[in-house]
Amino acid sequence: MVLKKREILVGKVQEIPSGRSKKFSFKKEGDTLEAFVIHYKGNFYAYLNRCRHVSLPLDFGDNDFFSSDGKFLSCKNHGALYSPESGECVAGPCYGSFLETVPVEVREGNIYCSIR
Repeated sequence: MVLKKREILVGKVQEIPSGRSKKFSFKKEGDTLEAFVIHYKGNFYAYLNRCRHVSLPLDFGDNDFFSSDGKFLSCKNHGALYSPESGECVAGPCYGSFLETVPVEVREGNIYCSIR
């Protein structure tokens, strides 16, 4: 069975300045999942808002995903640090694992994420 992809309009490029993020939710197989898009070094990346150590949100509900120096994504619950560009855990209890990516595309100034 091949599932069709759905696109979600997350927002406009100018809504997410560099070093910032925006959360969004979607339904998948009857569950509501939360994800986030980040703007990092001129590119946009999206991940499920779920730490790979323990399945808890990375933020405290405040849409704050970056470490204090802005170089990493940070799990506020466990202190794990992730590469913004790949989602790989580079420090912390889940070292070497990856955040679950959500495909993201920018078209005509809009940010779309693909959900299967």
